[in-house]
Amino acid sequence: MNWIPDRYRELRSRLRPERIADDVDEELELHLALRAAELEATGLSPASAREEALRRFGSVQHYRAQTCAIDESIRRERRRMEILDAVRRETRQSLRALLRTPVFTVVAVLTLALGIGATTAIFTLLDSIVLRPLPYPEPDRLVQINHAVPGVQEGQEWGNSIGSYLYYGEASTSFAGWGAASATTLTISGDGDAERLGAATASESLFRVLGARMVRGRLFTPEEDSPGADRVVVLSHEIWQARYGGDPDIIGRTIHINAVPTPVVGVLEPGFSLPNHETHFWLPLQMDPARADINAHMMFTTYARLAPDIMPEAAQADLERLVPNLPGLYPNAYGGTWIERTGFTPRVHALRDVVLGATGDRAGVDRVLWMLLGAVSLVLLIACANVANLMLVRAEARRRELSVRAALGAERAHMAVHYLTESMLLTGTAALLGILLAFGGVQLLLASAPATLPRLADVALSANALLFAIGVSAVTGLFFGLVPIIRSAADFTELRESGRGLTVSRRRQLVRNGLVVGQVSLALVLLAAGGLMFQSFLNLRAVQSGVEGERVLTFNVTLPWARYQDEAAVFRFQQQFVERLEALPGVDVAGATSSLPLAGVGGCSHTVGEDSTTGGCVPTVFVLPGYFEALGIGVRGAAPSWSDLERRADGAVISRALAERLWPGQDPLGRRLISFQDGPPWYTVIGVADDVRAEGLDQPPTQAVYYPVRRPDAEGYWGPELQRGMGFVVRTTLDRPDLLTPDVRSMLREMDPEVPLSLTRTMEDVIMSSETMARTSFTMLLLGLAAFMALFLSGVGLYGVIAYLVGRRRAEIGVRMALGARVSEVARMVVLQSVRLTVVGIVLGIVGALALTRSLQSLLYDVVPADPLTLVLVSGVLLTVAVLASIVPAGRAARTPPSDALRAD
Repeated sequence: MNWIPDRYRELRSRLRPERIADDVDEELELHLALRAAELEATGLSPASAREEALRRFGSVQHYRAQTCAIDESIRRERRRMEILDAVRRETRQSLRALLRTPVFTVVAVLTLALGIGATTAIFTLLDSIVLRPLPYPEPDRLVQINHAVPGVQEGQEWGNSIGSYLYYGEASTSFAGWGAASATTLTISGDGDAERLGAATASESLFRVLGARMVRGRLFTPEEDSPGADRVVVLSHEIWQARYGGDPDIIGRTIHINAVPTPVVGVLEPGFSLPNHETHFWLPLQMDPARADINAHMMFTTYARLAPDIMPEAAQADLERLVPNLPGLYPNAYGGTWIERTGFTPRVHALRDVVLGATGDRAGVDRVLWMLLGAVSLVLLIACANVANLMLVRAEARRRELSVRAALGAERAHMAVHYLTESMLLTGTAALLGILLAFGGVQLLLASAPATLPRLADVALSANALLFAIGVSAVTGLFFGLVPIIRSAADFTELRESGRGLTVSRRRQLVRNGLVVGQVSLALVLLAAGGLMFQSFLNLRAVQSGVEGERVLTFNVTLPWARYQDEAAVFRFQQQFVERLEALPGVDVAGATSSLPLAGVGGCSHTVGEDSTTGGCVPTVFVLPGYFEALGIGVRGAAPSWSDLERRADGAVISRALAERLWPGQDPLGRRLISFQDGPPWYTVIGVADDVRAEGLDQPPTQAVYYPVRRPDAEGYWGPELQRGMGFVVRTTLDRPDLLTPDVRSMLREMDPEVPLSLTRTMEDVIMSSETMARTSFTMLLLGLAAFMALFLSGVGLYGVIAYLVGRRRAEIGVRMALGARVSEVARMVVLQSVRLTVVGIVLGIVGALALTRSLQSLLYDVVPADPLTLVLVSGVLLTVAVLASIVPAGRAARTPPSDALRAD
């Protein structure tokens, strides 16, 4: 055999490419020597013959270089063809081998595709929402400026007042830019039906801070951002295309915003928006420095760009040194001990953390998505364990074949290439199918995701997600290719052990059992996590929100300022609208509020009872008559009536929680309270409303004051602005309240076609889509799906292993039955083997669950991560699955005739 010298020469040529040049030199030298010998035979001297041979040959170096290049090209082409031929040959053989076992191939591909698809879908969410930078230039330098006020609202933060905004911008040294914006909704009319769309009033400096770029026109000028200047508008690229058809002459065109004719001065680049707010229109903020000495911190949000090499912590320290100067600059806003009493402290948050909701002690959406990616990764591990078990079983079935091939001289490298090719075919096919599943999974995730999930518009199956799927499939393919290679050592064990013994080798079975135990333990972790979220969901559903949401329709109606400047006109419209609502067929009662429960509480005002020593920032809620009745909120005493509003009575309703804080153990009816401490009006408490959890089902009952929409003094601090935008609630006798929507829209169009109907939902939808409930239900849904897939795959894995063991132990079972074993004993033996594996997996899984479910703490409600009931229930589920998975193999074993089993061996 000459394979050793051949392999040596091949290896040498690959390690020493200069060998080609040496061979060329040898051939050239031989050619010259032969020619010189011929010339020497004609009578020339050896030196002259050599010189003449060189002259006739020409440039040796030129021919040497050409020949080396040709040889190297031939060698590369031959190697490439050998590789391609090997790949084609191995692919063809592997494909035939997989097609000969269609059940194995289909099960393996579907199992892997399920794991790869689920993992890729969640990674797509994570990549789009968390990993991808914010869509602004140098997003890591963008921050949001807030203030902690623990003396007023623990855990809550306020924005800037006009005074603090102006002073910080002038005196701080840590920022390269400073801007402000207020997110809102505005009514666009003309050129179609009136619509209520997301908008923002912004300082002209904000666009420089966020790095806005234009596709047409220009941004605001400082003059247009001055108080009293005529309004102009900048459009988003999306609304320019959707509503105005990409009109190239849009610049200078006048559109109606809140019924005010407003000229368009620019169109922004695609995708530019305020963080966490879909922004279609941008108007100048027109901040008034004359109002700098007013303590109002909820008027706008402050964004800033850090100076180079400045971290948020340093910027926060820079602002903290400025706070002691505020009382001297603005005594009416910050005088006395206000800063000390409230604990007023600047907070500088990275804009990314604000977008993801990860400021302060709150867990952001990034934590939830990482946790979900971990959960589906466990599903992928379970799927890999399943396929690994299938590959091992398949390798066992081919073990004799491989041993024979090895005994006949087949190289282990060739078998490794075959296994790897076969594995890559499997995982490659699974990856393609998994990507299709991931695409559908992303659409389902978007449909079920809560509206509060940030950057939903950016979520799409991107190149990163595709690379992730390919990378996962490549790693799993290598793993599956290496497992049988390691197990197929050419030690001829199979040939020596053939026919010896009736039971399966303990060494071989240990690996399969270990994979099954791992599957069960991982499944228990996922089941425990899903069970905890489900229990939290049930606990939240059991919480009494304080409102009766059945058969209640809600919607928003906002009157345009230009058409309803007079406070009396606003009141007349709202009164007539409620009266016409109540006249619709199927309507029991209608009312309205400035802040719908569980839909986001508005601002708060400092409220004090005249004979109470306690106070605080209490949510400010304005209501119309019928509001409490429509939502089923009980009121002890009375609520403001239409006659009270017409005569501007000073009666207000307070929540029971606020009454207990202001006047503990006393009757609050008839007592008086005041907001903002700015003099009249004082309000008389005429009613105490039952508690409502307006800020979240996981929050305590809201302490609120329900003010009438018409103040006793018409020119108060609030003014009529809050009265224009109201959330209406309509209680009906219809099983589907949303069927009223066309009638309401038609009636509103009759009253004023410039007034849009928006945010039409049932109250039950409002409750279910509240931030707490939506986050819990979304997390529960995904963890539940992951747990179900894990449970299913674990059951399949158990069934496969037990069925394989029964098949391998047919001879042993036959001997047992021939010696008198009963059918029930054989069946019990098989079932107990499945149960034993499951119990070991459950024990390990409980340990893992106790360690890992702690990460769910911030998402749970009224349940602890180590809840024993959940662990017991999921353990029972797994045991049940184990018994069910072993029933069929156990029955097959019990029905095995001893003679057939012995003959089969």
